[in-house]
Formats: sequence, C-alpha cells, structure tokens
Amino acid sequence: MKELSILSPGQRLKEIRKMLKLRQDEIAGEKFSKNYISMFENNKRSINAINATYLANKINEYAKSKGYVLDIQPSYLLKSDVDLAKDKCEKWLEEVETNLEISDAEYMENLYKTIYIATKYGLICYRAKALYLKGVFSLHNERDQCAMTQLLGALVFYARENDFAYVSDIYEKVGIILYNKKELQQALVYFNLSYEITRNTKVFNRHKLEELNYYIALCYYEMEQYLMALKMLGLIETDSNEISELENRINKVLAV
Repeated sequence: MKELSILSPGQRLKEIRKMLKLRQDEIAGEKFSKNYISMFENNKRSINAINATYLANKINEYAKSKGYVLDIQPSYLLKSDVDLAKDKCEKWLEEVETNLEISDAEYMENLYKTIYIATKYGLICYRAKALYLKGVFSLHNERDQCAMTQLLGALVFYARENDFAYVSDIYEKVGIILYNKKELQQALVYFNLSYEITRNTKVFNRHKLEELNYYIALCYYEMEQYLMALKMLGLIETDSNEISELENRINKVLAV
C-alpha cells in the first residue's frame, strides 16, 4: 500500500520530479547544480528552509505549466520520515475519532495503518491510541477476547505514562469484558480499580463514578450479594460488616 511507504525528503523530490517528467538540471535551475539535486535525492545531503522554499516554488510553477494543480509546501521537503509518519498517524486517528460517516472497514483500515507505521517508527503513543480504539470497537461488536488483548496492549503504555484517564477507562472496559464472561470476582477488581483512580485523581468525574457503581452493583447482584448491590446503588446505608451479618442471617433463613 503506497501510503504506508514513507519517503525521505530527497525521495519525495525525486518522485515529484519524475511525475512531472523533469530532469534534475531543470529542477536545479540557475540556483543549484545538477549534482546538488542528485545528492539531495539520494539522501547524501540535506537542504535548508530557504532552498526548500525555492524548490517547492519551482515545482509548483512547472506543475502549473503542465496542467497539474500542486501546492507543494517547503515543509514537504524538510520534514523527516518520522515527522511524516506522525502526520499520517494523526490524520488516520483524527478520521476515526471525528468522522461519523466513516465505515467500519475504513475505521479498521485506519487503525491497522496507524499501528503498522507507529510500530515501524517507534511512535508508541500513536500505537497505544490505535490499540485502544481497536479495543473499543471490538468490545462494541462483542468480540470480547480481541478487545481484552487490544485494551491491555494499550494499558501498558498509558500506565507507564501515568495517563489516569485512559487507565481508568481501560480498567472499566476490562471489567465489562470479565462481567460478560461471568468472571465476576475479577470484574469487581477492575471496576474497583477504575473507581479508585477516578475518585482520587484529577480525572474525577461524578457521572463515571455513578456508572462504575452501577457495574459494581451488577456484579454483587449476580453473585447474590443483594444487600451489597443495594448499598452500591445508594438504596441502603450501612457498613460492610453489618451487610455481611445481614446476609448471613438471610442465608440461614433461606436454608431452613
């Protein structure tokens, strides 16, 4: 796939020159020698902003004379392959997050491209974001095992960066996956982790705490710990010891 090939600045000039069917000396004009252009195209020398501006203008003039509409900016001849890789990743992720009309196939293609380029160029933050978005997509489409792998892959980065908002959100989503699998004790662990992070850090969000309380209550309900479920929903007020004692009494009555 062509867009997964990131060219060096010199290779970019060479590609455009060949597209316009120009010789190196034509691009060089009166300002440069043919050898200067050759060395740049073969990555044997770099250019500065002034020379990049000259070449960009020259390319645009030639393109216009040949009936092409190009708007090559000096930055295109100055940016490193890593800088261009960042630009591509940002563009693909922005399309995923902001374009409501993007199809599922396009959504996943953008994320796969981001992961490929980000991995190749060591852009860990973009890879983590793409894995997170893939995990969210998989969870919404009930592919729980895929979602778990993808979300935990993203968690490694966000935990290392102390990005508590993403860590809390991933813990909640992992809790949902475990709840769906009826691994209720483990689900409770993750819901509680998410709750504590949300309550005790700068990512405090009352709506999210209420949502987590609901999930925690669901776990207790499924585990037949009904009083704890009611407590999490705020329907009764008592401490954990009293709840445990009440549940023991109830279980004894039910066993008779």
